[in-house]
Amino acid sequence: MAAEAIANERILKHLDNLEAQQSLLANCTLLWKSLSDHFSSLHQTLAGRSQSLDADLQSLESNTQQSLDAISQRESSLPDRESAAADAIRERRDAVLAEIELPDAHGPPAANDLRGLLRWYARRMDSAGLWRLVASRRKDLAALRREMTDAVAQSVDPARLVIDAAEDFLSHPSEDGADRNWALGMLLRSLLESEGRKAPEVAESMKERAMAVAESWREKFGTKGEVEEGRGEMGGSEAQIFLQMVAAFGLRSRFVEEYLKMLIMDHASRKEMAKIATALGFREQLTDVIDELVKSGKEIEAVYFVHESGLSERFPPDSLLKSYLQASRKKANSLVKDGNTSSAAKQESGNLEISALKSIIKCVEFCNLESKFSTDGLKKRLALLEKIKAEKKKPVTSKKSQTKRPRMTDGTMTTPRPVKATRTTNTPYASYSRNPPALSHIPQARHTYGFPGQGGYDGPASASYAAVRSQSPATVTQQYYVHDDIGARRSGIPYGGPSIGYSGYDYKAPVPPTQPSYPH
Repeated sequence: MAAEAIANERILKHLDNLEAQQSLLANCTLLWKSLSDHFSSLHQTLAGRSQSLDADLQSLESNTQQSLDAISQRESSLPDRESAAADAIRERRDAVLAEIELPDAHGPPAANDLRGLLRWYARRMDSAGLWRLVASRRKDLAALRREMTDAVAQSVDPARLVIDAAEDFLSHPSEDGADRNWALGMLLRSLLESEGRKAPEVAESMKERAMAVAESWREKFGTKGEVEEGRGEMGGSEAQIFLQMVAAFGLRSRFVEEYLKMLIMDHASRKEMAKIATALGFREQLTDVIDELVKSGKEIEAVYFVHESGLSERFPPDSLLKSYLQASRKKANSLVKDGNTSSAAKQESGNLEISALKSIIKCVEFCNLESKFSTDGLKKRLALLEKIKAEKKKPVTSKKSQTKRPRMTDGTMTTPRPVKATRTTNTPYASYSRNPPALSHIPQARHTYGFPGQGGYDGPASASYAAVRSQSPATVTQQYYVHDDIGARRSGIPYGGPSIGYSGYDYKAPVPPTQPSYPH
């Protein structure tokens, strides 16, 4: 028995040892698998990074080669470019000197020759006269936009011409408070090539002068304490001109980037801001600007930025326009909800929808998005809303009674009949009542005159012409006459019969059968 117990204990001990070794082997297997997966992941990551580095190196080599080729081409073309520039400057200088030396032969063009005037000032490098001419011809804005770039290019030094104009502009503020910033903005825009997409190359001396002018502009129109912290506050036109100056003279690196982006974001609704942002080289950073515009409900402005930056794949313009249309309709409908059906609420709702439709249609046409976003339905809706708005604005015209002129019948003149009263079954015609209503005005010509052969009813109330003229309107007894045809036709009683009365006459007295009197 003792031997069997010892044998069982040994067996159990061996089994426990085997189980412990099995558990150890399982743990080692799991650890090995984990380590193997980790090293495999590291290998894949390193391989991916190695491939990425190889691609970057290839791209860098390609870009480096392209840059070297471009530098080589520029170096080889420098003599030709220098000679061409020297010839152009010499030609412009000779033309300007000829105009200065012979002022009578080359005087200023006529006032209606806007193109000639712009070029005349530009060739003479008369910056003060140029920007003042532009500011005084705002009514010719379309012509100025067409001619300004070519006119500035006619000058000997376009960059110097524009910076001189900016300095003179700052030193001569508007006395009457009129906004003249647009004139300087147009001059700055003329320096940007290809609709403001590329900054020109200017000399370092011009950059220094432009930097001084930009700082003066920011100090004048910005909040000084906040500008130092990069949070300057400017109006829309002032901010646009400041950014145009930075883009035109390549001053982006001299300002805090966040400050420039803040100005773009704050005034993104201005028409030129998307082009200026592209000219500043913010194409990659514009994604953040577009995201902020979309979040703040400015989808239309976001579409303009997408169009200028070429980020239509990341921000589909049609989706942005649909979102803006739905939001504007929802906002317009909310104004007339909850029983608010007043005319003011309806008018505000209609105006809001009209404004949104016009913005969408204008944006689609400007960015050439007709193939992606149809505006036919929007144009019909806009025409309907504008028609309803125009009809509501029409004044309500009251119908006024017009006095008829006397008619001629058989060589005699008849008087207009008085206005009829409301006729009932028991009410006779108002013109045949015993007490007819007095007319508001009876011309003096309707009183009877004592011509020979003319009968009349010369009752006590009758008066001669002179007497009537001498009396005041309040004391003159007005006469009432009815044509004999009317009286006979309606009553069946001859004119002057006893049953028809006229106020102011003796109705009971017999009337001789003489010719009836007519008003003269």
